[in-house]
Amino acid sequence: MSVATRARHSVQSVGELTELFGAALKGSVKRPFYWQEFLEQCRFILTANFIPLLLTGLGFGTIVSLEAGNFFKAASAEQQLGGFMILANVREFAPVATGLMIAAVSGTAITADLGARQVRQELEALSVMGLSNVLFIVVPRSLALMVMTALYNLPMIAFCTLGGYLIGTLIVGVNTGAFINTFFSQGTLVDLFGGELKCIIFGAIVAAICIYKGVTAKGGAEGVARAVHEAIVRCFVAILAFGYLYTPTVLALFHDQFVLK
Repeated sequence: MSVATRARHSVQSVGELTELFGAALKGSVKRPFYWQEFLEQCRFILTANFIPLLLTGLGFGTIVSLEAGNFFKAASAEQQLGGFMILANVREFAPVATGLMIAAVSGTAITADLGARQVRQELEALSVMGLSNVLFIVVPRSLALMVMTALYNLPMIAFCTLGGYLIGTLIVGVNTGAFINTFFSQGTLVDLFGGELKCIIFGAIVAAICIYKGVTAKGGAEGVARAVHEAIVRCFVAILAFGYLYTPTVLALFHDQFVLK
């Protein structure tokens, strides 16, 4: 396959993906809305991602606190570790890690499930039965991914902060009161709401890519496996690329966020 053919195929895929997600957004305000399917997807995302997010949050919080804590301690400014955890976790890592973990766990599962249904022609059977694939399949999964990614950002912040607090106070030797004081003095609603908005968009990215790759899978079991692989790679690249553009935009709009208080 030539480079021009691959480029044309990629552009076509992006167009079809965008069209499918646009149909999902329009379908979210149409009736019937399948609440049972939506709640089932939310339950699945909630249960499947808790342990991966817990371990990821504690691990990263530990690493950041250990490295940054020793740096601040060498500069006799270890009391600033709590404020730095806001910059590292609330603003950056927690939303990105949440999006990546949701993509890795739930996104791949949704792609595999829809891909298996597609190769068995179950999606066509639903259409024959009079059910809209967009309303019954795409809309509940898209909204569930967006809602649960945003909601999971909050416990992810807690996991990261807990890991950072334990390492900072027990190993680095940061005073508990100083850690808590700088944490809350540095934190703002801009950081929190900005992270939530970022997670909603991350959920939309995961939904658009994973659902599209699932419903367009072909070629039997090998085709489903290929769809899952392509979905997770594209999700990771898209999430990191968007995060790279999002943070400078927010900081350009809110200049006071540059300062470590």
